[in-house]
Amino acid sequence: MTVDRFPDAAGGRPLAAFIDAAQGSVREVRDVDEPQTCYRAIARLSGHLAAMWRTVYPHADGQPGPDGPLRAVCLSRAREVEWTLRLFQCQLSGDVTAVGRSATAVLTSLGQRLDSYWLAERALVTWVEDQLSTESREKLARKYRRALTCAPTRPHPRSPRTGPLCHGSFWLHSAWDRMLDTMDSRPGVGHDFPMPLP
Repeated sequence: MTVDRFPDAAGGRPLAAFIDAAQGSVREVRDVDEPQTCYRAIARLSGHLAAMWRTVYPHADGQPGPDGPLRAVCLSRAREVEWTLRLFQCQLSGDVTAVGRSATAVLTSLGQRLDSYWLAERALVTWVEDQLSTESREKLARKYRRALTCAPTRPHPRSPRTGPLCHGSFWLHSAWDRMLDTMDSRPGVGHDFPMPLP
């Protein structure tokens, strides 16, 4: 699928369709115990979160939500997901700081935080698309798709999300992660993420 081709999107919402596909690909592998599959899920989710930070959140300033500004809620929940995802990755790789923790507890926590984040993200994306013209929706969807193809493949919860360093950290983490993927023999972890969309 090329960057300029959109999935069939009900109601003319290409960004929501791309994000639904990203969520679906993470859900497919989130309960699997095989390490390579788990690393792939980490890469897909990390890439999605980084692409959201880079493309969608900057369009979402100032909108209301039941728990406060929805953008702030999404950012907070995304950060929680990233910390839990980092713990899961450390556990998989045998990091001494994480091996003593229960894998089941970490996966349960990740699942709960993801479910909470997906709800907030869906509301935010709907709000953002409602503010945009059809052409602007398509442009934003293309930006998200492009960011997804070159996003970091590992969680970086300490990474700056605003200010002058945020764009540089996106590219630096992406390059570093892909080099580590090669060194760790994680073939295709980052490159195969934009899967064929429905």
